[in-house]
Amino acid sequence: MRCTSDAEILAQLADCIALESPTPPGDATDVARWVEEWGREIGADVAKQEVWPGADNVIVTLRFSDGPRLVFNRHMDVVDPSTQVWKTPPYTATSVGDRIYGRGAVDAKGSLVAMLAAFERVAADPAGLRGEIVLTAVVAEEAGGLGSLRLVADGFTADAAVVGEPTDLEVAYAHKGTYMRELTFHGTAAHSASPWLGHNAVADAAAFVAASERETIRLAEQPHPALGPATMTVTKLSGGELQNTVPDEAVLLVDRRMIPGETHAGCDEELRALLAELADERPGLRIEEPRVVVSTVPSQTEPGNLIVQSALRATAAVRDTDATQVGFNAGCDMSKLVGAGIPTVICGPGSLAQAHGPNEYVLAQQVVDAASIYELIIRDMLSTERPVR
Repeated sequence: MRCTSDAEILAQLADCIALESPTPPGDATDVARWVEEWGREIGADVAKQEVWPGADNVIVTLRFSDGPRLVFNRHMDVVDPSTQVWKTPPYTATSVGDRIYGRGAVDAKGSLVAMLAAFERVAADPAGLRGEIVLTAVVAEEAGGLGSLRLVADGFTADAAVVGEPTDLEVAYAHKGTYMRELTFHGTAAHSASPWLGHNAVADAAAFVAASERETIRLAEQPHPALGPATMTVTKLSGGELQNTVPDEAVLLVDRRMIPGETHAGCDEELRALLAELADERPGLRIEEPRVVVSTVPSQTEPGNLIVQSALRATAAVRDTDATQVGFNAGCDMSKLVGAGIPTVICGPGSLAQAHGPNEYVLAQQVVDAASIYELIIRDMLSTERPVR
């Protein structure tokens, strides 16, 4: 057994951080092999699911009897740190006070290790449990959730699921979706001493930026109770080549975050209407068909659902505090599971503020607590004393 103490859980996290699995390129082979070995050590059934040649999801199953299926979902890939400046080696777990630094410490290896530790504890003491627990360790979440998309496309289903994204161990029952589009504006070049002879594509793009800010103000009028409002933000803008020439092209990226109830079709219509208004205001405006960059759906589970309430009880018990239902403002694999009809919550150690950037860290105690929370959720959801629903 690997995790009979808190110190051993943290030692396993250090081992996992040392296994490089950046996206791009998306090679999580070493982590997948490590998960397979741990699964077999605890007596679980272990299977691989090919997502593309050389990239496999790992599915670890502990079955107790007939009954419900509870899923824990976590990704094995991490954001590539090679272009970032770190104070410590990104693939070496470094303890500083109560923090553990390293790429993947919070997204997503802290919760992956905590889930495996919970599985190990349950495997050692399965009394009073029925049904089965499944760990889906997936690839390419950072590339759009390709691993979980393959999982559900192949017919995977369950009665409930927990996704281990970083929530500071609060229970998130909803998350935003992403509607990201690239817009290319075309103008007419001219000498900047005679700008009236041309058409300034950068000026058109700037007008769109201003319109997007007005749109965000409008969206703020209808916030989601846990997620707040939908937003529209221009995150990239480029245009022009010479200091004395009216630019004939400008390219921008607009990032529209969606709340549950919104659809991509609705956002398409919203964008078309906004561009039509700009065309009326700016004669000569020309724009290419928007290019899809990222497209994920928002999702939520009803707050009264069994998995939400079970997670709230578990977090309250372990942390000895009132549990809070929150929203998760980023996109994640919850949307794929909810889309497949699986009620899902998000709960994991660490803060989203630490994800993806340099000097990523997780609080050691939160990783240890996460293992206990996941174990309590399993014992609650799969208890033989719980009425069959």
